[in-house]
Amino acid sequence: MKKILLLTSLFLLASCLKTAEQVQREKKMAEIPDQVQSSQKMMSDLLIQVKDLRSQVNTLNGRIEELEYKQGQTDPEKDKKSFETMNLIQNQQTAQATQLEEIKAELKEQRSFLEKVTASLKNMSSGDSKKKSAKSELASALSLVKNDKYADARKELEALIDNPGLTAGDTNKLYHGLGRVEYYTKNYDKALVYFSKIYTKYPRSSIAPSSLLFIARSLSKLGKNDEAKEAFTQVTNQYAGSKEAEEAKKEM
Repeated sequence: MKKILLLTSLFLLASCLKTAEQVQREKKMAEIPDQVQSSQKMMSDLLIQVKDLRSQVNTLNGRIEELEYKQGQTDPEKDKKSFETMNLIQNQQTAQATQLEEIKAELKEQRSFLEKVTASLKNMSSGDSKKKSAKSELASALSLVKNDKYADARKELEALIDNPGLTAGDTNKLYHGLGRVEYYTKNYDKALVYFSKIYTKYPRSSIAPSSLLFIARSLSKLGKNDEAKEAFTQVTNQYAGSKEAEEAKKEM
């Protein structure tokens, strides 16, 4: 009886153990579909990545083939001719620019020449042209005196002496100009002659005070100090209040 019970217990224990193994096996079998699904997803992702890589490789191969094609189409001889043509065009442009500058210079020279000719024609006394008046010649000569061009001024002023186109006032200006020319060129005797013509003949003219002042200065330069002092005194007395009188006081 005990033996039967033992066998029964062993049988039940074995049944229990078998059932545990079956449970474990069933559990593992249940996990297989999930593992398969996970593996399938990984494979799918890998396939997508491989596909992308293949696409990129194909794109690069296409670019390489395009570059190789373009390089194969390059004609060295054609490039050389194009380069020579460009150089020729550049040289032509340089030559044209040089010619243009030469033409500009020539035109400028011609314009200058025409302006001189036109000016000369305007000054010519022919047809409707009018002779330069004695008054304008006198003004031009006095301008030379003012600008210290004494030699030219003397020549033009002497040419106007006794010119019928000059008034008495113009003649006084002429003598005053000649007097300054001689004074500033240290010909004091001649300066005295010209300034005396004005002062003795027209003592009330507008340039009489200046003429008397230059007379005093000329006498001083000639060493005639007493006569010079008397002339300076006359300037201060006769033309009191004038700028010549003030200068005479300083130079006495």
